[in-house]
Amino acid sequence: MVVGRGGGGDVVKVEPVRGARAGASVGPSSAGGHDDAPAAVVYLRGDYDDETVPEIERLLRRSYGPFFFRRHLIIDLGAVTSVDESFVDFIVALVRRLHGERRELLLTRPVGGVRRSLASVGLPNLVPVYDSPDEAQAVLSIASGPLIPPRFDSRETPGSDGGATRL
Repeated sequence: MVVGRGGGGDVVKVEPVRGARAGASVGPSSAGGHDDAPAAVVYLRGDYDDETVPEIERLLRRSYGPFFFRRHLIIDLGAVTSVDESFVDFIVALVRRLHGERRELLLTRPVGGVRRSLASVGLPNLVPVYDSPDEAQAVLSIASGPLIPPRFDSRETPGSDGGATRL
């Protein structure tokens, strides 16, 4: 199901994940009850550039309201064919907002040129990258502190080291 549509990129689906909850170390917020907010899995498809990247945030706002950054987010890149610096800038800004709320952003399944682009700018050193949304969800379900990104292999086939370490 296509939820949002941009020039070259579609936000295919936003799926709440009920099993992934905030860790016990997350303190209360003025939003009341955001500790119980499930993670959201956002499936993207297509090309993301300065014309299409804003659609991602618009979709998050439509789906989860203006405080969408008060929940963990998992962005699946398995069907994304290209990204440019505006996508990287968006991800960096988003992770800052989420970390300000003691929430995590995880990326999953980048392939081909997208995987190489993310590696070339060092994004996997800031944002954990996993082989599947299920793996990312499992990491969040046992979360008790800030994530330390796992080893990232920039080649086509991800390595078998998909675990993350927590502080």
